[in-house]
Amino acid sequence: MNKHAERAFIIRKTILDIVHKAKASHIGSSFSVVEILNAIYASMDTEKIRAGATDRDRLILSKGHSAAALYSVLYHCGLLRKEQLDTYYLNDSLLSGHASHFVPHVEHSTGALGHGLSVAVGVAVGLMSRGFKSSRVYVVVGDGELQEGSNWEALMLAGYKKLNNLLVLIDNNKIGGIGKTDYCCSLEPLDKKLESFGFKTFEVDGHDEEEIYQTIQELKESETPGAVTCNTIKGKGVSFMENNNVWHYRPPSDEEYEKALIELSVRRQA
Repeated sequence: MNKHAERAFIIRKTILDIVHKAKASHIGSSFSVVEILNAIYASMDTEKIRAGATDRDRLILSKGHSAAALYSVLYHCGLLRKEQLDTYYLNDSLLSGHASHFVPHVEHSTGALGHGLSVAVGVAVGLMSRGFKSSRVYVVVGDGELQEGSNWEALMLAGYKKLNNLLVLIDNNKIGGIGKTDYCCSLEPLDKKLESFGFKTFEVDGHDEEEIYQTIQELKESETPGAVTCNTIKGKGVSFMENNNVWHYRPPSDEEYEKALIELSVRRQA
């Protein structure tokens, strides 16, 4: 197993553990975004993040219901303590079921979907205005979120201002909270729409961390904002969770936890 696959396994096991312990939801959404988050943090200077440097890179997880994935990645990057992670979604914990800025190194609370991209554009404008032109703003959005109009206002402004310090990564798992994204309102042709707003676009395998990472490096040289459509599988890694929207809402039972853990381990060894 290569280092990327090993890291993805470790993150998914951590997500499974904390979600099961807390009897929380959104494991499917968290599993789909693992490689995306890993590639982003591999592209950032985590020492600057730890120090809270003004010129640090920022990540905004707009699909905030994938908080279990974000907290797990932060922990494995050394940016969150184990005792903090173990309180996920429990009473009196700062680690709520949606990303919260009360948690160390979480830039913005994203309990309401569809707002993270607008905030990210504002942060990118602010960094540019202060002369931090090499500081990047990464925003991870779900494909379902892109059905909300505020995102397209943000994209329009980002393209107009040529915010080449902004990079949008779309977790394109093709399933929203109530069903298939295309059933509600198709986004296609997504790449052409993004290009018309002035973005340089790529489409990648959202479970290939190396491909995502290399695409990010290429977009760092772009003179325009970048957008990466990451084709993913909701519930990736556990067969009975994959593309099954019931896992948007329900936690795994003890028996399902054991089955999922065995399957993740078997795939790890494959």
